[in-house]
Amino acid sequence: MIGRFFRKLFGRGTGVPPRRTKPEHVFVAVAVDDERGPVNAIAAEEVEDRFYRLLLGVPTSAEPAMSAAEQVAVRRVRDAFGAERFDVSTLPRLPSVVPQLMRSLRSDDTSSRMLAEQISRDTVLVGEIIRVANSAYFRTTRPVTGLPQAITLLGQNGLRRVVMQLVMRPILRTDTDPTSRAAGDRLWEHAERCARTCVFLSRPAADPFEAFLAGLVTQTGAQTILMELDASSGLAQDNLSRPFIAAIGQQIERLSLHAARQWQFPSRVVQALAERADPADAGARTPLGRALLASSRIAMLDVLVEHGLADPESVLLATPAQGFSQDRLLAARDDLRTPTAAEA
Repeated sequence: MIGRFFRKLFGRGTGVPPRRTKPEHVFVAVAVDDERGPVNAIAAEEVEDRFYRLLLGVPTSAEPAMSAAEQVAVRRVRDAFGAERFDVSTLPRLPSVVPQLMRSLRSDDTSSRMLAEQISRDTVLVGEIIRVANSAYFRTTRPVTGLPQAITLLGQNGLRRVVMQLVMRPILRTDTDPTSRAAGDRLWEHAERCARTCVFLSRPAADPFEAFLAGLVTQTGAQTILMELDASSGLAQDNLSRPFIAAIGQQIERLSLHAARQWQFPSRVVQALAERADPADAGARTPLGRALLASSRIAMLDVLVEHGLADPESVLLATPAQGFSQDRLLAARDDLRTPTAAEA
């Protein structure tokens, strides 16, 4: 999985886009007039509503207001995770080798030998790095069998991406029960797509790895929020209101921001996540923040298409607040659906 995605994100050459068949039952794209965008464009709010319903496993609803039970559930989530000072033990934990490794990878003075010593403490990480180094992307004449050779072949940027994908996948994908497992699969599908699209949309203004990292972690709070909702009672899950879904989505983004701060991620990544956590704020946005906001929604829409919950020709509706033209968003969608992408 990691090697395949790595080749997609940083592959060479061209490829034929995968065939996507139109499912029998899909949600109809929101039609807009010519002044607002193409007829197959879907507004961001609609994309997010459908995506979070997919995570929760609940049907669509036109209910315009929260019920009393929904208000209680939202307050419960906000009380548990909404404050700046909350129990950080509720956040997913990064493996102990990651913070030190990330510091080393940010330093130009770190030797390959030092990196190999740090990585060798985690046998799973060693195996994954060697596996990716042997992938078709690198086209090596001889199999890579040693960690130092793999590190040299991947380079620091490639190594950082492999490390973070391996670390984040189990955080997003849990096997506690069938519902969490299904939600985790959808979250990982989103994370891969969001990371790739964030790199695409943020060029050339942002650092490619920071864009990749921001896209990869933007939904890390989801499983914690979903588990908290599972403990809530009295929710009419067959008719959850749109305001409730929107409030839960915002809490997921805010908890993801808390996690990035706790993990001491780069400041520009944290800033982009802060802007993503409050998309209604149309104030000054950083280039990475704008890219992350649009990328998250494009990735959500692509996951919806894959699961038959949006028309295959759907595209995110461009708005002035998002900061990208309709053509640029369409290009990002098409890039995401192409098996190979331009060099990072």
